[in-house]
Amino acid sequence: MLVETIKIEIDGREAADIYPDVTYVEVELDDELPGMFRLRLPMLLRPDGSWTFLDDERFRAWTPVVISVGLDGPPEEIISGHITHAKPTFDPDPTRCVLDVWGLDGSVLLDREDRLTAWPNRKDSDIATEIFGAYGLSSEVQDTEVVHDDAVSTIIQRETDWRFLGRLARRNGFECYVEGTTGHFRAPRLDRRPQALLAVHFGDETNVDRLSLEVNGMTPANVAMHQLERDTRQVLSVTVDSADERRLGATGPPAGPGAGPGSGPATLVLGQTVTTGAAEMTNLCRGIFQQQEWFVTGGGEAAANELGAVLKPRGTVTVKGIGETFSGVYLVSHVVHSFSEDGYVQRFEVKRNGLLPTGAEDFAAAGLPGLPGGAR
Repeated sequence: MLVETIKIEIDGREAADIYPDVTYVEVELDDELPGMFRLRLPMLLRPDGSWTFLDDERFRAWTPVVISVGLDGPPEEIISGHITHAKPTFDPDPTRCVLDVWGLDGSVLLDREDRLTAWPNRKDSDIATEIFGAYGLSSEVQDTEVVHDDAVSTIIQRETDWRFLGRLARRNGFECYVEGTTGHFRAPRLDRRPQALLAVHFGDETNVDRLSLEVNGMTPANVAMHQLERDTRQVLSVTVDSADERRLGATGPPAGPGAGPGSGPATLVLGQTVTTGAAEMTNLCRGIFQQQEWFVTGGGEAAANELGAVLKPRGTVTVKGIGETFSGVYLVSHVVHSFSEDGYVQRFEVKRNGLLPTGAEDFAAAGLPGLPGGAR
């Protein structure tokens, strides 16, 4: 059995003195939303009328917090952010008086002030690099190529920096997030090595307590857009019906019920959206198309010391033991790391843009017959 460790740093120092008292720690990470952390501490009334932890300056709003976890090894940082809320609860039962503290990752600093800003003659990637730098963040930014010439159109920001970056990311099919002291603005990386091997009903190798999946045949759709070109006054039309994103399964979404009216792929036509030309129209349609390609979704739960890995969103996992159709590589979209008296548990959500193994998966053990590497 692996040894679970947790390290909590508050305002730059490890808060080792709170470890004997903290009731639970929870870190929630998502591939589209800022990361969140929560701490619960018991409040005890002292003879002099003061309360434990209640007046501790470390739990004031905007104090920096870093939480790291480990499994038989050095702790790995899973969130770095700031306290945003503190909620003391005074119950008639003295044993139920608690202080709840929670906060968000570093992206919260970019979401504090609405701005009205013009960004002429810039690429979306240039804007992302500049905004991250303004907050002292290093950046990992993928080039977006399209320059928004102010003779045609100027990008106008009318929201916070964080919401603005999210808007730019979505129209390029990118991820946008802050991890530690680095801002990320780039396409998903589906070719990275899986974080873990999840084994379901797989004898002694089983390391997942619960897993459920759903196939939604209504989700995938072609994406189209029509726009009047500003200079020539010609109608520009773009339709995206395929993705250049890596498919995690051998087969794609269901094709439809067969020949006849309404049997072909669904089509989503974008309206009331303005772009600078065909290149940007294509990027926007492709980004939306790829989002809808994730037609297999699911969720599960695992004890961390059995799983033997710390899961994070935007990384992949390999799943085996759930039959030929569903075994294979999935993208992790959401993880809740929970630490309590019951131990360290990870509740996760996954998604997939294909079915059946591709043959390139590493199922690690010979296991049961039926699929390469024993996926079944």
